[in-house]
Amino acid sequence: MESSKEKLVTILQEEGPDGSKYTVEKYLPDPTSYTATTTTMTDGGTSVSGHLLSSIVRDNVVQISLSWNYLEASEWTRITGMFKEDYINRVRFYDQSSGSWEIRSMYISDRNAGLWRRDEHGEVLGWTGCSIQLTEV
Repeated sequence: MESSKEKLVTILQEEGPDGSKYTVEKYLPDPTSYTATTTTMTDGGTSVSGHLLSSIVRDNVVQISLSWNYLEASEWTRITGMFKEDYINRVRFYDQSSGSWEIRSMYISDRNAGLWRRDEHGEVLGWTGCSIQLTEV
């Protein structure tokens, strides 16, 4: 893959009629802001003497947050609609820890947007401060 042409985040979904499945790449528009978090999940606490008692449950869990300053109503609906049927999706993204493109299973959590404007008939024209958060399963 040529990283200069790669979309920053792509949702990979399985689709197909009559039980036959194939992968469909659904691209997210390049965000205004992209924040990557890599977490180490631990199970533990502190002893009475103040020493850390812990063990790593899982290392390098990725969470990405994407936001757009403004999106037209149809584009925001397309983005949030990708997650209506499938809560967990395979996601291709640029991983800050490896410095390469990765594919991992992620679930969608918060989706936020502020209403920008409506037309004279009450139709929503666009959204501001649109954001989604994807967390590795």
